[in-house]
Amino acid sequence: MEHTLYTKMKECALKYAQKDALVFYGARITYRALLEYVDKFATALREKGIKAGDTVTLCMPNSPAATISFYAINKIGAKVNLLHPFSTPYETEMSMKLTDSAMLIAYDIYLNKNRDRLPRGIIINSENDEFMPLLPKLVYRYKQRGKKRYKGGLKFRKLLKEAKPDTSEPYMFRDDEPAVFLQSGGTTGKSKIIMHNCKVFNELAGKATEFISEPPENYISMYSVLPIFHGFGLCMNMHMSILWGITNVMTLKFNPASMARAIEKEKVSLLTGVPAMFSRLLACKRFRKADLSSLKECFVGGDKAPEKLVDDFDAALAAGGSKAKLFVGYGLTETVTVCCVTNFAHNRRESVGYPLVGCTLAITDGQRLLAPRQEGEILIDTNIMMLGYLGADSPVRQIDGKNWLFTGDWGYIDEDGFLFFKQRIKNILKVNGVPVFPSDIEAVVEKIKGVKRVAVLGINDQRRGQTVKLFVEPDGSVPNETLIAAIKAECSDKLNVYSQPKEIELRELPTNAIGKVDMLKLSGR
Repeated sequence: MEHTLYTKMKECALKYAQKDALVFYGARITYRALLEYVDKFATALREKGIKAGDTVTLCMPNSPAATISFYAINKIGAKVNLLHPFSTPYETEMSMKLTDSAMLIAYDIYLNKNRDRLPRGIIINSENDEFMPLLPKLVYRYKQRGKKRYKGGLKFRKLLKEAKPDTSEPYMFRDDEPAVFLQSGGTTGKSKIIMHNCKVFNELAGKATEFISEPPENYISMYSVLPIFHGFGLCMNMHMSILWGITNVMTLKFNPASMARAIEKEKVSLLTGVPAMFSRLLACKRFRKADLSSLKECFVGGDKAPEKLVDDFDAALAAGGSKAKLFVGYGLTETVTVCCVTNFAHNRRESVGYPLVGCTLAITDGQRLLAPRQEGEILIDTNIMMLGYLGADSPVRQIDGKNWLFTGDWGYIDEDGFLFFKQRIKNILKVNGVPVFPSDIEAVVEKIKGVKRVAVLGINDQRRGQTVKLFVEPDGSVPNETLIAAIKAECSDKLNVYSQPKEIELRELPTNAIGKVDMLKLSGR
């Protein structure tokens, strides 16, 4: 039987009915309750006019409301457009326009912050503390006391409470029909919207036994800090945990001490995250003193993980009584997320992974396939490939009669099939594991009066992995202080928090022989 995201979730909800599907700051939601919530919210969406073929934009942090919304949208046959919960009004407006979204579901603080520039269409307002027990809710509201909550829009909780479960048959997506839109830098460093069908998520989530070393029933819970707007968090945390009956311990925001407490209380079996997260855990005294014996595996992705980080984290796991290791994965949003990974069965130092079943890797010089250990662009052929980019050309091309995804990444493969990643060809930055696209920043700044040329570099940051440094060559028409103020204002308005420059330097930019900014000289290399 072919499954959609909803039908697969329903199948598992009936199988694991009495188990906890979600834990949210102490609140526990069983699989049976999750299915009922999803069916009720599907009714609410239908009553507000959403139908098969429409698009609903979801701009929310990890929460039960986000999970319920995601599967309810899928049930009625609408497409889910996932956005970062810190997106600017400009980014939200553009994404909704490109995806022809009929509705925005967002959280109250985001809506209030941007209340004067909210996009047109139906707006559903979800409070971040929905589903929290009383004490955590009071603590959360105290911490957020300086932030006003949006009072307008349709109220998520009210809609959910008043709706009756949707008893109609779920919409069955075709394999050539997009169900999920994810934002990505593409393979060239320019932001794009990626289209995925239901099948690839079910296929990848079903590959859990290729990652883990024990039967899935031995895994109690997974701590989910990776956001659902990212393929890694959406598929490998939220969807995979539901498909295998593993409790998803959700959090709005990463806090290392809170994670340490949750690992002990919820007997967390699996951790996934980006390098910056694991670095912060190592620096946390509460984590270094925690009982980590429940952990069976930890996986890091989203950016290159230094070997020292892997070694130090393995040592911390052992000191906490765990036999787990920190394993590395590699993938792209074009392949949902991970397509090769190291684990107990396949592990090689400095490698970013061994390909999953159904995935073939190759290296090219642009014209032909290269032999083992020869460096070039990484190619992927996989059964979890995207449908394509929305409104843009696909990076899939043929070599030797076979279709390959040209990743834009540089590396090599050894004789045993292990992949070794060297660098991103177009130098996409990663701030807290979130992709930051220099071309997007440059496109905003170069339009400002007084700017002659602009360039963006990532600078190392112990806490965030990287931060953005902006180099601007003035044209002399505007005083420097005025120009810097204008740049800061425009970046604050047009760019999300991760893309905003932490440093701005005005200077003459070096150029190469063909007149382009010489990034090597600019970086001092």
